[in-house]
Amino acid sequence: MRRKVGRWLTRCAAVFIAASLTSPTSFGSSLMGEAAASADDREPTIETPRPAQWMPTTRMKCQRVKGLKGKMCDGPRRTPEPYGEDAFIAQDLGLGTLQTAHALLRSAPRPDWVEAVTGRRSSTMLWPVESGSFGRGFGFTRKERKALQHDGIDIGAEPGQPVRSVNDGIVAYSDNQVNGYGNMIVVVHKDQSASFYCHHRANYVFAGQQVKRGQVVGEVGTTGISRGPHLHFEWHVNGRPKDPMPRMVGKPKRNSPLASADYWL
Repeated sequence: MRRKVGRWLTRCAAVFIAASLTSPTSFGSSLMGEAAASADDREPTIETPRPAQWMPTTRMKCQRVKGLKGKMCDGPRRTPEPYGEDAFIAQDLGLGTLQTAHALLRSAPRPDWVEAVTGRRSSTMLWPVESGSFGRGFGFTRKERKALQHDGIDIGAEPGQPVRSVNDGIVAYSDNQVNGYGNMIVVVHKDQSASFYCHHRANYVFAGQQVKRGQVVGEVGTTGISRGPHLHFEWHVNGRPKDPMPRMVGKPKRNSPLASADYWL
């Protein structure tokens, strides 16, 4: 009888230990929490075909920027040529122009732009460059021009790495006409916010197209005011830039090598 009880207790102990090592809700969660969070934060990337037709390449606009050495250039322009029903939608809504981009930089999206979004709203945002490293945060974080607020975050990555939309939305702008931003895409979302993806090597989507959360919208590059390949990402609410980091999921953990890169931007 004692042998049977002993075997039963041994089996129970083994089951309990195995459960504690595999279940994130057990006392082992303190050791596995970071890994579990990383796995849960991952979301699929939705591929976008590389455009076959591009807008005409314009002469690069280069300028000297106060506080920086050398000249910065906005090109080369690399954005797809609009076509089909989406192009007509953009025309009807007044999307895709330089005026559109300037309006979204300083004010909330027009109600008809928000109503045109067919996707869902979300309380979180997806980390836009899956393999990207955190380079600089929001606020007064510049190494040069320290008195100038940094209106977004910088994510360092190799040139050509895919850039993903942080949420469902409609593309409001895709071009390189805004000084300093290079090839830029602006997406209007269902929650009336707007996201900006800047310095692309190439844009993959054009104004009037619907994009899904996680869909590729362009490639990491270094056009505009940039001295290294990275994505400058901004999130605007009512026309004002906000820190997107608290809402980001899938971002590098603080103890990850991807979180310690130094991108001198």
